[in-house]
Amino acid sequence: MPTLSTLKVGRTRDGYRVRVAGRGTMRESPAVHQFAMHAIEDGPGNLVIDLSACDYLDSTFLGCLADLHKRLGRSGTPRFAVAAPPQARRRLLAPSHLDALLNPIEEAPEVIGEDLDLPANAMTPGELGLHVMECHRRLAELGGPNRDAFDRIADQFARELASHGGGPS
Repeated sequence: MPTLSTLKVGRTRDGYRVRVAGRGTMRESPAVHQFAMHAIEDGPGNLVIDLSACDYLDSTFLGCLADLHKRLGRSGTPRFAVAAPPQARRRLLAPSHLDALLNPIEEAPEVIGEDLDLPANAMTPGELGLHVMECHRRLAELGGPNRDAFDRIADQFARELASHGGGPS
């Protein structure tokens, strides 16, 4: 039986925490990305992705993390971090070399009040394809040993989207 995935979001003293429990995949990453963009662009807060209860991240979710880091984590005062114990960071992020890129912290900030469920977004196939393509582009931009594979995946999604009139060519 596959591991269930849950996303929980909570307000912290300095922003928000999104907790990924189980698997973080292309099914969950659009909701995390959309929440992050709305929450952070609307205010000065920080965003922490808590991977302490996460068992697996697919390449789309990893690309989502890379994109959030690019948008929020590279300034003089980063607004984005990934929380997980060192062994979990190595297991989840080292194969893609994101362990060396993302702003790691060992523990997520405490949530004020209750965590709320963050449901996976209902997306059209074209919207999901565009998200998957963009996430793989972010991973390819990082270089590393899987750059060509991520480029090929993004290019294939771009071709498919273009042939269906749903994205860039």
